[in-house]
Amino acid sequence: MPTSAEMIAHIESYAAAHSAGNIDAIVALFTEDAVVSDPVTEPAYVGREAYRGFFTGAQDLSDSMELVITGPVRTAGTFAAVPLRAVSEIGDITVAVDIVDVFTFGEDGRFVDMKAYWNPKAMQTL
Repeated sequence: MPTSAEMIAHIESYAAAHSAGNIDAIVALFTEDAVVSDPVTEPAYVGREAYRGFFTGAQDLSDSMELVITGPVRTAGTFAAVPLRAVSEIGDITVAVDIVDVFTFGEDGRFVDMKAYWNPKAMQTL
């Protein structure tokens, strides 16, 4: 089981990979059969091919996207919750949305499940 420090480092790598637009780095943080629910109210993406497609599509929607950790990561057992802010530039418009991601970690320290709590209606134009 990963330590709290290892889980936090893994989440920091996730945010950095998103900000860099590095799909391969994002995907490498998840197990092959991981489940991604983003947002949690939508059908989940199950397995590497499905969640790779989701992350690729999310990156393709904007010219650039920065994912920032906005507060402390909370860990308990194999779970971690983190507040994030996604800031995307789409042409000459900048939008932001606040998110809470909840991750479940596998024995190897990679994500086996991610649930993203956010509401598209809460997006703000900056």
